[in-house]
Amino acid sequence: MKKKVHFLYLFVLAATFLAACSKELSTEGPGFGGVATGSLLDSSSICKAATIKGQYKELETLTDSNYVLVSVNFTTQGKYTIFTDTVNGMWFRDSGFAFVQGANTIKLKGNGSPILPGTFTFQVNFGNSTCFFDITTIGSVNNGSSSNDYLPITANGYINYELTPAFPAVGGSLIPEFRSTISSGLYPQIYQTATQNYTRYTTNIGDQVFLRKDGAGKYFQYGTPEFDYLYIYDTIVNNLKMDFTYLDESKNPGQFFDTDSLYVGANINGTLQYGWAKLRITTLYKGRQMALLGTLYTDIITVKRELLLKLDGATTYSPLNLQAELSYAKGIGLVDQRVYESTASGTTVQSITIKGWNGL
Repeated sequence: MKKKVHFLYLFVLAATFLAACSKELSTEGPGFGGVATGSLLDSSSICKAATIKGQYKELETLTDSNYVLVSVNFTTQGKYTIFTDTVNGMWFRDSGFAFVQGANTIKLKGNGSPILPGTFTFQVNFGNSTCFFDITTIGSVNNGSSSNDYLPITANGYINYELTPAFPAVGGSLIPEFRSTISSGLYPQIYQTATQNYTRYTTNIGDQVFLRKDGAGKYFQYGTPEFDYLYIYDTIVNNLKMDFTYLDESKNPGQFFDTDSLYVGANINGTLQYGWAKLRITTLYKGRQMALLGTLYTDIITVKRELLLKLDGATTYSPLNLQAELSYAKGIGLVDQRVYESTASGTTVQSITIKGWNGL
């Protein structure tokens, strides 16, 4: 008899406990039969960066390795569906049940197959919130570009770059990225009495680069003996520029060449000193692959740029304490520039890395 009473007592306790739990769940959300609510935005109403997984290749069907991780803040439990629009033959979607309120990471599974190479923007939706992310599709030839060399010249084609760290701007703000766009037409420039026609790349932060190619594997820049989009010397006397080879496909790893020189001023130990500056360009790698911000680029040539300066009164050139590795992908052009200290530590000072491209 005692055993039966004891069992009944436990049954009553269990029923009471379940009732309490059921009541607590119903006060927190609609329960297992409801629809989850929430937002893709954080507490500051900002979209958190999505994480892109997998490689995206022209005309190749997406697999389980192609997905996007997005941040979601659920305010109530229930069923959810999070999806993107369809862009370039692809879309991303996930549905399920949100058991936990608050911040969550959701895996949106990829569907379809990319139609065209390039970088495309997707819109992801949940509830009344909307965010965006980019995916770059690479082609099987020339990384998907219509250009079969290392300098695309198609007007209005562009490359987006990420800056690490961000450039300081006027007013104390920062510039974390920029776009370099190919201008239409050719731009003649004169150097040492010879006129050459260049393709102009302009950026949305006020820079421009003049480039040309000879069709035989050599690529030239009309500029100063510094790095791309990053200037080192305090002054270039008379604002002169020179025509110099910045990439030579015929050079093998270890081979180098020096450019012409310009007369410059440099702040050395707090004193503006003048002298002749040039570049030494050494081929480091040919035919390499690089995964840059999640996208795999192929057929890359990487060169090293060394800054050489011969101060007034000196008889030889001396290297400065900064140098850079610049990587060029076939069909794309510059995909990465890493400026670093020429010391044993090799500390990176500035990186410019491709985020995406279109129309090349």
